[in-house]
Amino acid sequence: MKSEPELAELIATVEGVEVTMAEKGFGTRVQLRAGEESGLGEADLEAVLDHLAEPQRRPFV
Repeated sequence: MKSEPELAELIATVEGVEVTMAEKGFGTRVQLRAGEESGLGEADLEAVLDHLAEPQRRPFV
């Protein structure tokens, strides 16, 4: 899962897209909104959420 600043940076170039994140239980709730001018459809937003949901292995720091 990317941090909120990382996620905001990824979508900053797409006009009309809004992202909100909130801690929920043991995870993070992510909400994406896209206006018609963004050119993104529901399937595109679902694909982004699916990609974010993939577990990532990180080495211990």
